[in-house]
Amino acid sequence: MKTPPPQSTRVLRWVFHRNDDAITCEIDAAGDRAFEVCIVPHWDVSAATIERFEAVHRAFERHAELARRLREAGWQRGIHQ
Repeated sequence: MKTPPPQSTRVLRWVFHRNDDAITCEIDAAGDRAFEVCIVPHWDVSAATIERFEAVHRAFERHAELARRLREAGWQRGIHQ
């Protein structure tokens, strides 16, 4: 019998808004030693990207970098959805 893959656990989730569009930028813990930084444009979830990191501090650094770039592009952090 196969063991199902571990469920991911949300660590951090920010939603950014610009005009009528939204993008989610989040960190998920995927198993014991994996962290995923996900960017999901709400208007096209099939265009979502996931980057995997072994160290949580690297995932937080990447999330901060992406958030900074979004703010520089005119996105504003909105209310958690």
